Amino acid sequence: MKKLWEFSTELQRKLIEAHLCKYGTLIGEMSSPHSSIYTFDQGTNVDPRYIVAKGIQVDSTMPEQEKKKYFRRALYEVNNAYLVLHHPLIHRFFDVDVVHCVPFLLSRKKDATLRDVISEGPLALAEAISIASQIVHALAYCSRQGIDCHQDLKPENIFVDFIRNHFVVPPEYPLRYRVYLADFELANAYRVLRHPYGSRPYMAPEQYKSLNEGPLPDFSRTDVFAVGVMLFEMLTGGVHPIGERTTLIWPQPTERKSRKWLREDAWKQWSKDGAAAVINSQIDETTRLIVADCLNPDPAERPSTTELEKRLLERLNELHKLASETLSLTLAQFDRIATESQEAGWPYYEDRLNRLNDAYPDNSPLT
Repeated sequence: MKKLWEFSTELQRKLIEAHLCKYGTLIGEMSSPHSSIYTFDQGTNVDPRYIVAKGIQVDSTMPEQEKKKYFRRALYEVNNAYLVLHHPLIHRFFDVDVVHCVPFLLSRKKDATLRDVISEGPLALAEAISIASQIVHALAYCSRQGIDCHQDLKPENIFVDFIRNHFVVPPEYPLRYRVYLADFELANAYRVLRHPYGSRPYMAPEQYKSLNEGPLPDFSRTDVFAVGVMLFEMLTGGVHPIGERTTLIWPQPTERKSRKWLREDAWKQWSKDGAAAVINSQIDETTRLIVADCLNPDPAERPSTTELEKRLLERLNELHKLASETLSLTLAQFDRIATESQEAGWPYYEDRLNRLNDAYPDNSPLT
């Protein structure tokens, strides 16, 4: 059988559309550095309406070792996601399908990413705190499941649903956003793959250290650093603690913006001064201290996810008592759902994942 990447681009699209047509009409496609992402529309009378198929983006000109690397990344991600799929705060895949030797991971499309939300302008403080609390709660759950570091936490990897789009709630209901932690491609990569990197605007100082020799640095509070950056961005409408709008300097500086942000050294130096960067911000003092503690260059001095969640919920309680109580009850209910779901198991998906791993025992697309 010919591999998907051996067909022309147009024919690849038609093959994918034909194979996955049970998920609706193909209405959009995009690509990331390692993936091709297709969106299917199931129609206005179906909920969820939109389904996303995420496949490996392999090019026929790639050396075989490079193809294997891409397959390795994909299998690593889906196996990580399987560890945490039972929690409602985790974006999960509901099925795996294979199109001409290329596996595709299927999931429901969410309303937006956190980047989309941030781009609309500064969030109200209570809303930003409620989002950050959900992210941190999800991270704490992941840690209990064996994923102690997401390692690529950023607004693009946080999906969001607008609660009123999906639930009938009373007018006084205080929460607007439900959060989903997504993209586990680099989770635990620092110790499993000896790969310390993430996305530079959100990387803590320890992510710049070489892991080839000596003991591994403490990565258990690396994600807390990223949460601090994202909380700052939420409150400033997308301004990074360095004082620049993140999307204007990363990943590619726009016209008239310094090209120094293309260099690792500039971000590495900033990460060492992260806590100091928010001193002159317009954020209120209590919240500013939370952000500054998250951005402490010394991971031992940052709060743990448990400590950070406690501080965030206390701050939310000061701002909006009903929102704090509602969110606390919601998070507790989510934890109960996760426990019950994990105990019941998901035999169908477990079987699909096992078959996928068996199909590529050496992470190779060529077997």
